[in-house]
Amino acid sequence: MGVPMGLQFSITAIGSIVIQTANNRLGSVYVSAFTSANRIKQLGISPFDAVASAVSTYAGQNYGAQDFARIKKGLRQGLLLSFGFAVFFLCPMLVIFARPLSLLFIPATETAVLDAIEYFIRLAGYFFWLISLLQTLRLTIQDLGFSHLAIFSGVFEMIARCLVGFGLVPKFGFNAICFADPSAWLVAVLWCAPVLTYCVRKISRKRIQ
Repeated sequence: MGVPMGLQFSITAIGSIVIQTANNRLGSVYVSAFTSANRIKQLGISPFDAVASAVSTYAGQNYGAQDFARIKKGLRQGLLLSFGFAVFFLCPMLVIFARPLSLLFIPATETAVLDAIEYFIRLAGYFFWLISLLQTLRLTIQDLGFSHLAIFSGVFEMIARCLVGFGLVPKFGFNAICFADPSAWLVAVLWCAPVLTYCVRKISRKRIQ
């Protein structure tokens, strides 16, 4: 299980490197903004990582116990918890308090950098509900024993970021950089949601047989 996860993280990292490289060409203001904005983004993702870890472990344990009803219930409750936290708390907080959050890392005198961070964080705030779903969906697929399918979410994230980095950043600059993560999250969710449904149905059929 560890090898596929390591491979998935490596694949995802390729896309992040492409975006980092594309952003570096935009100048020092955007390099500083991107670095600081990503720190804030990672802090925001942490609660979803925690919920995803709990739900996927719970799903894996109940798979071993052959209690598929509990898998579905735990998954449903975990998704609702993450999604609700994102929509009713974290997304509004990021949108409304993007500027104060930016000041945690950059002094008030650096207005150009702060403007870029604020734009990045505010835009991410509108799409954070995607990552709230993605983390739980992907880790649950992994812990149910379908790591070969979970890997493809990382592949699609990489492709999305590469398309943005190579195709859109040269034309739209930092605006495109800000859309790289939401684009990657969206395509990964569009993969993971039907795949997890397939996985749950497949293991349920095994019990019937």
